[in-house]
Amino acid sequence: TNQRLGKIPLCIGMPVLVSQNFDVKHGIVNGTRGTVKTIRYTTNLRGERCLTSCIIEVVGDTGTAMYGLEKNEMPILCDQVTVEFRN
Repeated sequence: TNQRLGKIPLCIGMPVLVSQNFDVKHGIVNGTRGTVKTIRYTTNLRGERCLTSCIIEVVGDTGTAMYGLEKNEMPILCDQVTVEFRN
């Protein structure tokens, strides 16, 4: 990653931590632990892969499964945050 902010290697089976409240009713909140099951991305003009979403499997009851997903699988969507440093 060359120590650059915003570049995080992802791989299938990797443990992850949800950092935002996604589905409070079903327990997908900040701090929820999961495992990456699938990764979806687009390819830009330079041939670089840009993450769009991934599916994680979480431990515990998440209620009824979303259409097209297994029970305890949840989509995590791409989100961008701009950070400005002043010195």
